[in-house]
Parts: sequence; C-alpha cells; structure tokens
Amino acid sequence: MPWVAWVAIIAIIVFGVTQIVSMATGRPLPWGSDSEEEIEALRKRLKKLEKGGAAQLEEPKLPSKSEENMSAEDRWRLDMLEARLEELEKRRRDDQDTKDDGGS
Repeated sequence: MPWVAWVAIIAIIVFGVTQIVSMATGRPLPWGSDSEEEIEALRKRLKKLEKGGAAQLEEPKLPSKSEENMSAEDRWRLDMLEARLEELEKRRRDDQDTKDDGGS
C-alpha cells in the first residue's frame, strides 16, 4: 500500500479515537464547536421570551411588495401547472378513446 493510504488510515483512526474519548468524558474537544456558548445564548433568549410573556407577541403584519409579487408568481405557476395537467389528461383520454375505437 502506498504511504499516502497509510497516512489517511492513521488519520481516520486518530480522529475516531478522539471522538470516542470526547464522548466518553463528556467534554468537547478544544477545537470543536462552541455548543456550550450556543446553549447558553439560547437559554438567555428563552428566559427573555418567557419574561416578556404573551403580551409581546408579534402582531400580524401586512405583506411587503416582494411577498405580494412572490404570491402572485406562485399563483401564476400553479395556474400554468393545472392547465398543463388538464391538457395532459385530455390527451390521455383522447388517446384511450381512439385506441378503444380502433380496436373494436
């Protein structure tokens, strides 16, 4: 086996061992993600939301112009797809009718 393959194999084994050790000890690796900081930030955010209560719920807002345009574009696409589906169903029915008539 070439030496590059051995380097890759050793790297994979070392990575696996470090992951197992970090899971077994329950401590994150020093170069790992900042999950503890993220969790703490989420806890603070949750406390802030709970403190505010239901009185600070967002009121319904009017859609922006871009949202209206997207909605209109989506409706247009849906109409085009429905028209295409109707056309394909009509062709399929016509093909079946001609096949049934030709076979009789």
